[in-house]
Amino acid sequence: MKRLLLLGATGSIGTTCLNALRNNLAEDIVLAGITAKDSPSLIDRAREFDVPYLYLTGGEGGKLSEFIEKTHPDIILNAIAGSDGLGATLECIKHSIPIALANKESVVMGGEFMLSQAKAFGTEIIPVDSEHSAIYHLLKAKRADRLIITASGGPFVDRMDLSSVTVEEALHHPTWSMGKKITIDSATLANKGLEVIEASLLFDFPAEKIDVTIHRQSIIHSAIETEEGAVYALLSTPDMTLPVLLALQGEGTGLKNVVKRLSFSTPLSLTFEGWDRERFPLLSLAYKTLEMGSYARIAYCQSDEIAVNAFLLGRIGFTEIASIVEETVMSMPASNVQSYEDIIRIKQIAKQKAEALC
Repeated sequence: MKRLLLLGATGSIGTTCLNALRNNLAEDIVLAGITAKDSPSLIDRAREFDVPYLYLTGGEGGKLSEFIEKTHPDIILNAIAGSDGLGATLECIKHSIPIALANKESVVMGGEFMLSQAKAFGTEIIPVDSEHSAIYHLLKAKRADRLIITASGGPFVDRMDLSSVTVEEALHHPTWSMGKKITIDSATLANKGLEVIEASLLFDFPAEKIDVTIHRQSIIHSAIETEEGAVYALLSTPDMTLPVLLALQGEGTGLKNVVKRLSFSTPLSLTFEGWDRERFPLLSLAYKTLEMGSYARIAYCQSDEIAVNAFLLGRIGFTEIASIVEETVMSMPASNVQSYEDIIRIKQIAKQKAEALC
């Protein structure tokens, strides 16, 4: 049996993981411990799954290291939402235990520093995002010249005027059921921007070798193109259960019927389109941050959190999210962090700048 420590048990990915265990889709995995910020929900989950250890606060703070030592996990799933997950990732890395990483902010904000720490401690980072999970497994089989990341396009792919978008409209995603922040990010394509940054850093690909295509069906999760021009893709129904369990248990380990199978005996349309750089400037900005350095990437991530929260609270309009993020990012020098203290400092500067703009 593989002992799992689940960080962020009450969020979207944490819930997906628990549903998979509840439905006996991964019989070789047992929960060694869970963490969350919500006390009642955490206790309910601990009782249901007979979890021996629970940790309240969502996986941050110095005591996380003690919790890891107490639970003796074989793998850790970091499903903490937002930039709070970076501190937890860095703490987990020190224990040289494989990390199934659903927290993209850890890569975007931690960048080269986080990855160098993982290398120094011999800690394997396994991506959980469906797009990066697809690329991760495709690259095991083929050598790629180009990465192709798919995007559903969100709810506004066909809407030309975004000035009057409401919170309710932005939270209505056409294919995925997710938390509020990531759903808004999908509507602005900031989420795809974060994924481009994550893919560049995780797989060591330059920005010009990473393309984004609008694929409304969300059947193809990502693809790679070889130097010969052949394209290999991973297809499945849009369900996060598959990438979560592939990260935790791996291919060829007895997983069966994890998601509903695609039917190739009935008509199936797969479409691809370019994306509008004027209506979705945050995706363009993400590419630019890869040229500017880690200060800009941290600012992109932090200011987006602030702006999205302000939009959800009704303090700013939908299109102002991009304006606030861009102004915050462009205020940063083209430089790179050298330590976790640097990351915290730049996060705070970006936070103050974005809050002032809201």
